[in-house]
Amino acid sequence: MYVLLILSSILILCANGGLIVKCPETPSKWCETKEIAQACNVIEQCQLYVWKVQDKNDKVNLTLYYETLCPDCRKFMTTELWKAYQTIFDIVNITLVPYGNAHETYQPVTQLYQYVCQHGAQECLGNLIHTCVLNYYPTIQQHMPFVYCTESSSGDVTTIASQCAEKSKMDFNKIFNCTQSKLGNQLQHIYAVQTENLQPPHKYVPWITINGQHTEEMEHEAERNLIKLICKSYKGSNPPSSCKK
Repeated sequence: MYVLLILSSILILCANGGLIVKCPETPSKWCETKEIAQACNVIEQCQLYVWKVQDKNDKVNLTLYYETLCPDCRKFMTTELWKAYQTIFDIVNITLVPYGNAHETYQPVTQLYQYVCQHGAQECLGNLIHTCVLNYYPTIQQHMPFVYCTESSSGDVTTIASQCAEKSKMDFNKIFNCTQSKLGNQLQHIYAVQTENLQPPHKYVPWITINGQHTEEMEHEAERNLIKLICKSYKGSNPPSSCKK
C-alpha cells in the first residue's frame, strides 16, 4: 500500500515503511535538509553557498582585552588563544583590544591623549604598535601571527616589533609612523573608550568576553581550556572535529 504525503510542498512517497524524498520544484527549498539537497543533487552547492554562510553567522565572538607586556596576557595569548586560532578558527571571530589597565588624559594644548601604562612607557609603545597593526592589517589572518610573535618574544619593544613585522610581511615603517601620529593616538583612544565601557567593568587582564558577556567562571575556563569554552558556546550545526574530542 502506498500513501502520498505533501509536506512543505515536498513529495514524500511511503512504501512499506520506507521514505523517498523527491526534489521540490521551488529552488528556495532545495537546501532545507541534507536529504532534500541530495534528492535535488545540490549537496555541494548548499554546503558552499547556504549552510556554510549559516554556520558563519553562528560563530562565537571572542574579544580579548589585554596589554602587551602583562605576563598573564602574554601567557594566555601564546598558549590558549594561539591554539584556538590554529585549531578552531572556522567557528570563532577573534577581536583584540590592546589597552588593558592603561589610563589616558586629554591634553587640550596638543589636542592629544597622554597614556600611562601599568608596565611603563615601553608597554604604552607596545600597545600603540599593536593598535596600528590592527588598523593597517585588520583581518585576524594578517595580524595574529605578528601578535603571537611579539607576545612570545622578550627584549626591546621596537626591535622585537620590527623583527616580527618582517616575519609577518608587514611595513614596519608605516606602523611605527602611525605610533607617532595623531591617527595612532586617536585609534588608541577608541580602545580606551571600549575598555572603560565594559560591563561589568574589567578588574584585570587578560579579560575575555564571549558574545559580549563576561563572568568569572567563563574567565577561569578560558584560561584553562579556551578551545573547550568556545566549542561549548558554539551553536552552529557543524562543529569542527576538535570540538568532538
